[in-house]
Amino acid sequence: MGLKSSNKDRDIILVEKALEGDQTAYTELMTLYWESIENLFYVKLPSKEDVEDLTIATFSKAFDKLDLYNSSFAFSTWLQTIATNTLIDFFRKKHNKTLSLDQEKEVEGSSSSEMQLIDSSLDPESSLIQKQKNKKINSMVQLLKPHYRELIILRYLDEMSYIEISEKLSIPIGTVKAKLFRARDLLMQILKTNENEY
Repeated sequence: MGLKSSNKDRDIILVEKALEGDQTAYTELMTLYWESIENLFYVKLPSKEDVEDLTIATFSKAFDKLDLYNSSFAFSTWLQTIATNTLIDFFRKKHNKTLSLDQEKEVEGSSSSEMQLIDSSLDPESSLIQKQKNKKINSMVQLLKPHYRELIILRYLDEMSYIEISEKLSIPIGTVKAKLFRARDLLMQILKTNENEY
């Protein structure tokens, strides 16, 4: 009980410092909870790539909405709620993308209540909101070398697919994946050690 209380007090102080612009407070919050959020995704997802993507997305969303955190709840609980919602969104998007046009034709005879197509593309307002997200984590991304920074921004902030990045940068998809893996690794080191050498 005492440990939980001291953790909560520590987290409240870190959140307050982060909201005042203290980058080390953001880093400390990530270091404290990175593994538990990652483990939450590992239980549900077989792909290490997806786990890392969603973990970064969870912290991005949390830091963007940090001013909405209610200190009467544990920070870890609030973060897990964001992670759960991120996972639900991920499965929803994945489900929508698996419905091909051929499948649409096959079920044309079905009643409209049986099948509803959802446009998963972002409207202009949502797109703007999405681009405004991750402001806090973006300052850490700026510590990466330019070619890694660009990949992280395209993948996590602009939410582009590997194919879209490959086409935009005119590089093979295998190179995109390899460089993104390295970029993520470097970003994790920055976030966990707060070193500015990358």
